[in-house]
Amino acid sequence: MTHYLLYAHGGAYNHGSEASVKCDIELLRAISPGCRITLSSHFPEQDRQFGIDADEIVGRNLSGGSYEEVYADTISRITPETICLSVGGDVYCYPKWQRYAAVHNAAIKKGAKSILWSCSLEPSMIDEEMASVLSSHHLIAARESATAAALKKRGFNNVILMADIAFLLKPEKTDLPEGKYVVLNLSPLVIRKNPAVLEAYQQLIDRIISETDLNIALLPHVEVSVDNDREALEQLKGNEDRIFRIPCGLSAAEYKYIISNSELCVAARTHATIAAWSGGVPALAIGYSTKSLGIATDLGQEKYVIDINCVDGELMCNRFFSLYENRKSVSALLEITAGRCRELLDYGRLEGILKAEKNGG
Repeated sequence: MTHYLLYAHGGAYNHGSEASVKCDIELLRAISPGCRITLSSHFPEQDRQFGIDADEIVGRNLSGGSYEEVYADTISRITPETICLSVGGDVYCYPKWQRYAAVHNAAIKKGAKSILWSCSLEPSMIDEEMASVLSSHHLIAARESATAAALKKRGFNNVILMADIAFLLKPEKTDLPEGKYVVLNLSPLVIRKNPAVLEAYQQLIDRIISETDLNIALLPHVEVSVDNDREALEQLKGNEDRIFRIPCGLSAAEYKYIISNSELCVAARTHATIAAWSGGVPALAIGYSTKSLGIATDLGQEKYVIDINCVDGELMCNRFFSLYENRKSVSALLEITAGRCRELLDYGRLEGILKAEKNGG
């Protein structure tokens, strides 16, 4: 029986992570019927609440003095037959990436296979220490071309291009806002990076209400206690007859259903934009790392990414109304480019990759 260990997962209250892990598990069960899947999670109770279909979910030991002790339960599940997938997406884009490298290093020591899966990396962060860890992965499956090209340019020969696994998420029906609407997603993370973002969103709301007949759906996509989108969205005001506040507690698939039925999406969270783009909905992204621009570029949407350091009200409104005016042609392009991304996620292709890694290919 094939055993997969998925790790670097922060919990399902980050609905981008929820979407990714659910798609990962669906993929693995499709290509390896009867496999056993262990999920290492920071918050197992969140994953159980949102129905993550792993055979076992293990948590952390927060009293551990080292990363190996923190993830001791995870490491104990690794055998030489295990295929370990780091599913955190962008964990090597931020400080403290070493905590996840501890699981990878343990896998290598135990003779298991270790894959960095559906990932983005920040090339400027790759120092000698990180380069050593990255090169010891059996495979790095980059989710956008910018990461793949940057790694290959630096001499890594264990890199392939795939797409973000969440492109496979199927929407799940739920209640929709009334009328035609645009989805706005905002996070405390981007406000901390640039406080001007909040005022820019408010200016955009004012102009949407005064210049269009669109309603506005304020949609949270991350609900963790230290970084809850709801807190950011509650600061936005306007004509409450035109503004719908989407409740917390919906699943990633339900949020995708709301986004996929909107006219446009403006989002700070990458997986909110993926929910839009993968459903053919034009989206304006607030970019704060490699992943935002990289994914957008592969979809032909790079001009609809605003760098976090450049955000102001005038720029945001100009980009939004440009996107609104060109929404039909943008949607038509997304039908083509998002389709290409899904081709990279073809089950047969990925089955071949995983079987090759299992057999030492």
